[in-house]
Amino acid sequence: MKITVYGNTTSALVTAGCLADIGNEVLLVTPQMPSPPYAEPGLRKLLQQQQSGRLQSTESEQAGAQHGVVQYLLLESDQLQQATTIVKQIGALNQQGCTLVNRTTFPLGSSEQLFTVLQQAQQQADNSQPPCRLVVEPDFMTEGRMIQNFRRPDRILLGCDDEVGVDVMRELYTPYNRNRDVVMVMSPRSAELTKFACNAMLATRISFMNEMADVAEDLGADIEEVRQGMGSDHRIGYDYLYPGTGFGGPHFARDVASLADTVRAAGSRGQLLDAVLEINRQQREVLFRKAWRHFNMDLQGRLFAIWGVAYKPGSSDIRNAPGIHLIKVLLDQGAEVRLYDPEAMENSRNLLGEQPGLQYGEDAQQVLDGADALMVVTEWKPFWSPDFEALVQRMRTPVIFDGRNLYSPQKMAQLGITYYAVGRGYTAEKI
Repeated sequence: MKITVYGNTTSALVTAGCLADIGNEVLLVTPQMPSPPYAEPGLRKLLQQQQSGRLQSTESEQAGAQHGVVQYLLLESDQLQQATTIVKQIGALNQQGCTLVNRTTFPLGSSEQLFTVLQQAQQQADNSQPPCRLVVEPDFMTEGRMIQNFRRPDRILLGCDDEVGVDVMRELYTPYNRNRDVVMVMSPRSAELTKFACNAMLATRISFMNEMADVAEDLGADIEEVRQGMGSDHRIGYDYLYPGTGFGGPHFARDVASLADTVRAAGSRGQLLDAVLEINRQQREVLFRKAWRHFNMDLQGRLFAIWGVAYKPGSSDIRNAPGIHLIKVLLDQGAEVRLYDPEAMENSRNLLGEQPGLQYGEDAQQVLDGADALMVVTEWKPFWSPDFEALVQRMRTPVIFDGRNLYSPQKMAQLGITYYAVGRGYTAEKI
C-alpha cells in the first residue's frame, strides 16, 4: 500500500519506519530528513534498514499528496496551520480517494475542520475525484517503547464514520492485529476526546498521589507503604501511583490545559483539571522547598549535583521537564548547579546555555565532587543503586533530596546520609 507520512516528530519516524518494514511504500514528507532521536530504542536501525528501499523522504508536500492512498498527519501539536496547508494540497492533488489519518493531538474538533478543508479543496479541483475519508487515530505510543507500542498495540482507536475508511485501516494494520482484535471504532470526535481524557486521567493519578504524599508527611506516614497498599487493590492498580517532582514532557500538561479550556468553553467549570495542574505546578518545586528549609533559607554558593534532567527515563526530551524548572530556581537563588543526564546533555546545553553557576557534568560520579547536596530528579536505572560509600567520599556533605523515592531511608540512615524523599514522613520534617 502507498503511504504518505507528514512530520519530523519521533512518532512520524516510527510510523513511517514500521509501515515500510511490513512492505508498504512509504513517503515521509519532512523539511529535511531529521537525525533520529537515538534515545528511542531501535529507531536508528529501523530507519537505516528501510531508507534504501520502501521508505523514501521528500520535502515536497505536492509529491506527498499525490503518493499515498493513506495520508498520515504526525505533526507537532502547534502546527495546525501547517496541517491546513497540507490537507489543501491533498484535496487538490490526490486522485485516489485517500484516507486522511490524523494522529496529531490538535484541539478538539480540529480533525473535522481539517477534513472540511480537504473536501472543499477536492471539490474546487475536480468533482470527479473519488471521495476522501477521515480517520482520527490517537497516538498512544510512549517514548522509550514507541516501536514496541506500534508493533504490539494494546488498542487501536479509529475515529471514523465511513466503513470504507475503517476497512482500509484494518487492512493496513492486519500484521499488528493478528493475535486478537484490538481495533475499536468510534466517532472522530469521541476518538479525539479519548486521547485527551486518557492523558488527563493519568495526570490526575499523579497529582492525587503527590497530594497524598503531602498528607503522609503531615501525618507521619510513609507514602511508599500507602502506594503499595493502594496498588494492591485491583480496582486501582500500580500504574501512575508514584509521587515525585510532578509530570512534565511535551504532552501531559499541555493536553490537560487544552481539555480544561475546552470544558470551560462548553459551559462547565473544569475545576478538577485546574486542580490537577495547580498541584503539579507546586510539586515542581518540592525538592527546592526541602533544600530551602534544610539550608536555613540560604542557598547562596551551595553546589547542587543534579541527577536527571529529561522529563522521564528513556527519553532525551526536556520540554516542560521538572528538572529544568528546578535548575532555574536554584540558580535564581544564587546556588551553583552541576547536572548530569545519560541522554539529555545536548538538549540541556542547547536550552540552558552557558551561564554563571551552571556546570555540565561528565558522568554521574563526577557531578558529586564537592557537592553540598544531590538531587535525584529523573529515575534513570544507573541512579537506582549507586555506590553510596563513594558518594559520601565525593560530596562535601552527604545530603540527598530524592524526587523519585529510589532509596531506603533506613539504609541512608545507616550510611550517615541525610535523606529527604517525597511523602516519607518519618525520614524528614514536613516542608
